Amino acid sequence: MRIYLSLCLFLIVIMSAFGQKTYIKNYYDTGVLKEEGWVENNQKVDYWFFYDKNGVKKEEGHYDKNQKVKWWIFYDAKGKVVKKSEFENNKLNGFTIVYEKNKIIRAEEYTMNKKTNQWESLEAFKKDNPFLFL
Repeated sequence: MRIYLSLCLFLIVIMSAFGQKTYIKNYYDTGVLKEEGWVENNQKVDYWFFYDKNGVKKEEGHYDKNQKVKWWIFYDAKGKVVKKSEFENNKLNGFTIVYEKNKIIRAEEYTMNKKTNQWESLEAFKKDNPFLFL
């Protein structure tokens, strides 16, 4: 029984030492929060937030093994959304929705960081992509 308990304890220690996901926060020299998010095996994973030197959020989004993936949101210096973009392997891949004064002004489409299409209005974007609005 003692050997079994020792083995279980050993496995728990090993499992917690490797592959453990940790939430971290990094700060500017001034003490203002710079970034926060999940790290696993020394790589950024899951959801992250980034802030400017004044503490205003500048971007947030998903990581997978240090690569931007899925949707990211970008903010101006006042904390207003300026665009939302889809990423795959750290490259723009999918749609980017551009905002001005909290309204959509343009949509763009990217394939591995190259712009492949652009719509100058939400109506035009909806017309070409009705499946997105079901």
